Amino acid sequence: MQKRRLTWWISTALIVLLFALTGCQAVQGLDIAQAFQNHANITSSVSKGTLQLELIPDHADALTPENKTFMDSLQNTKIEITNANMQDAQHLSADGSLTYSKGSIPFKLNIDGTKVIIKIDGAPKPIVFDPLTATEGRLAGALSLLPQGIKNELGHAINSIEPALVKFILNNAPNPKNITVTSASEPVNGETLALQKAHVELNGTELTDLLKTVLGNILADEEGLKELISQLYDALLPIINEQSTGESSTLTSLLKNKSLAVGFVYSSVRQALEEAAAGLDKAAPLSNKATLKADFFIDADKQLRKQNLELYMPVAKSDNGVSAFKLTLTSETWNINKPVKADMIDVSGGTLNFGAGPSSLYSLLSQLDKQSKLYKFLKEDLRVTKKKIQLQLGEAAGNDDPDSLNPFINADGVTMVPVRFVSEQLGAEVKWNGELKQVTIKDALTGTVIILTLDDKTASVNGSASQLESAAALHNSSTFVPVRFIAEKLGSKVAFDNATRVVTIKRD
Repeated sequence: MQKRRLTWWISTALIVLLFALTGCQAVQGLDIAQAFQNHANITSSVSKGTLQLELIPDHADALTPENKTFMDSLQNTKIEITNANMQDAQHLSADGSLTYSKGSIPFKLNIDGTKVIIKIDGAPKPIVFDPLTATEGRLAGALSLLPQGIKNELGHAINSIEPALVKFILNNAPNPKNITVTSASEPVNGETLALQKAHVELNGTELTDLLKTVLGNILADEEGLKELISQLYDALLPIINEQSTGESSTLTSLLKNKSLAVGFVYSSVRQALEEAAAGLDKAAPLSNKATLKADFFIDADKQLRKQNLELYMPVAKSDNGVSAFKLTLTSETWNINKPVKADMIDVSGGTLNFGAGPSSLYSLLSQLDKQSKLYKFLKEDLRVTKKKIQLQLGEAAGNDDPDSLNPFINADGVTMVPVRFVSEQLGAEVKWNGELKQVTIKDALTGTVIILTLDDKTASVNGSASQLESAAALHNSSTFVPVRFIAEKLGSKVAFDNATRVVTIKRD
C-alpha cells in the first residue's frame, strides 16, 4: 500500500505544478497562463533536457549490504534527452541516454500520437508503450468497445485538442500562491536570451489542497467537460464515418449519434475523475517536508523557453533504506514553430509491446539480452521483479465472507490462496478454461507453464506431472491453490506469521 501511495504522489506532484501556474492571472506584468496556452499551441520545436534522481539514505551507516548496493547503483541516475525534434503535434524524435553508476545506456525515442516507441541497447526490437492501453476502470472498458480503426486514431485526435484541454484546465485551476517574477538572462541552446523568470514553491500540504481543488472544479464543470469531449468527437468524426459495415456496424451507427456518444464518454470520464479524487482522499497526505520548486523562463513572445523543476519527496517506511528522493528536471526549447523533421524509428521488423498488466514487465525482461546493461539495470539494480505479497489469513472454507479472497486453511490443513491474484502479482499470465475446469498459468519471466485442474491433486508443470498437497478448489467463485506450490513454481518463497496470521510471499 505504501508503494502505491508513493507512486500516486510521484505522478501527481509534477502534474499539479502545471495546474498551479496555468490557473494564475498576470503576475507582475507576466501573463503566465498565456505562456502555457502558447506552449500548447506550438506546432514544431527542438529541445533538450535532463531528469536526475538523487536518493537520500535513511541512516547511511545502518544500511544493510543489499540496501547499500541498491543505493550505490541508483544514486544520481540520470536520463538525458538531446535533439528532441518535434515535427508536429503528432510526431517527435529524440536521442537519449540513461546514465547510472555502472555506465550509460543509449536509446532513441519517438512519440507517434499517444504511442511511445523506444529503440534501446539490449532490446532486440523497438519497445512500444501506449498510455491509452494502460487505463483502468470504466474508462478502460469504454475504450475496449471502440472499433480498431477509431482506436488507432484516438491518440492523434487527443493531441489535436491539446490547446482546448489546456484552456479547460486554465478555466478550472485556482490562483496559486508563492509566485514571483523577475528578469533574467539565460542561455538557451548556446544563445543568451533576455527572459522573465516565474518562480514557484509549494509544500506537500499545498500540493494536496491544490490538486483536490482542481479535480473538484473539473468535476463541477459539466458543461466545460462535455464541450471538450464534443471537440474530441468532432476530431474523430471523419474516422467514424469511414468505418465499414460488418462486425462493428451497430456500434459505429451508435457512435454517429453525437449526443449519445458524448454522453457515454462523459459518464466514463467523470467516473474516472471521481475515482482519481477518491484515490487522492485515501492516499496518505504529503508531509510539509515535501517540496516542489520550479523556475519557468518566458520570452517576449510569451513562449516558454526554459524550465527547472525540483521535487523533494520524503519516503515513509521504506524497505530499501531510502528516506527521501529528489527529482531534478531541466529543459530548454528553441526553433519554435520553425520547420523541424523528426527521425522516426523503423518498426517494420516488429516491436515489443509493453502494456499495463502486472506480467508486462516480466514479459519484456524475458525478451531482453540477459548480458545487456539494460537487463542488468532493471533486474539487478532497479530490482523490478522483486515482489512482496502479504495476505491476511481468513476463516476456514465455508465460514468466511462469501466475497473474500483471503487465504484460508482447508480440511487437509493446507493454506490455500487465490491463484489468479497471486500469480498475476508475481508476474504470470492466467487463463481459465471453463469446459475443462482448468487454470493455465504462464510465468512471463521464465516461460514456465502450469496447468491446474479443479479437484485434481496432479498438476502439469512444463508438461510434466507434479503433485499438490491439496487439490485446486473453487472458493467464493475463485480458484484457490496451495500457497507453497504456486509460489515456489513461480520462483518465490513463502513465510507464515502465526502471531498475525499473515502469509508473506516474496520473489526476487
